[in-house]
Amino acid sequence: MLGSERGRVARWVARYLPLEVLGTIAAVGGAAAAYEASGSLVAAAVAGTIAEGVGYYALVVVRGIRGHLASRRVRRHAGAPRRAFVAVSLTLRGLVAEFGAAEALDTFLVRPACLVAATSVLGPNPTGWLVGKLAADAVFYAVAIVSFEFGRRLILPDGGSDAAAPPTHRLKGAVG
Repeated sequence: MLGSERGRVARWVARYLPLEVLGTIAAVGGAAAAYEASGSLVAAAVAGTIAEGVGYYALVVVRGIRGHLASRRVRRHAGAPRRAFVAVSLTLRGLVAEFGAAEALDTFLVRPACLVAATSVLGPNPTGWLVGKLAADAVFYAVAIVSFEFGRRLILPDGGSDAAAPPTHRLKGAVG
C-alpha cells in the first residue's frame, strides 16, 4: 500500500511540479511588476493571479495536445486537421475536468485573498507574494488532485491507460 501511495505522489509531482515552476515565476514577476507600476496590493494580487494562470496553463495545453496527438483516440481519425481538432477538443475537455472547479475557487476567491493577506503581513515583496501563492496552492491542489483522480479517463490520452502512445517505430505505416 505504501509503495502505491508513493507512486501516486510521484506521478502528481511529475505532473504538477513543472507547471508550478512556470506559474510561480510568472505570479511573482507579474505581481511585483503590477505593484511597482501601481502601488496597489489589489492590482498586484490580480496581476499575479492572471500571470500565474498564463504561465501554468501554457504548459498544460502543450502537454495535453501533444499527448492526445500520440494517442489511439486521436490517431484513428483521418487527416491532420481532424486529428488536430480532436486533440485540442480532448485537451480542453481534460483541462475543464481537472482544473475547472479548482480554478474557479482559486481565481475568484482563494488566491487574491491569500496574496493580499500575505503581503499585508509580510510586505509587498517577493517573500509576501510567494507565501500568499503557496497558501493558495494548497487549496488549489486539494481540489485539482481529487478532480484528476476521479476524471483520469477524461483527462489522460487513451483514457489513462498505461500504453497511451506506442513507440514511434510502430507508427510507421499505421493507418490508425
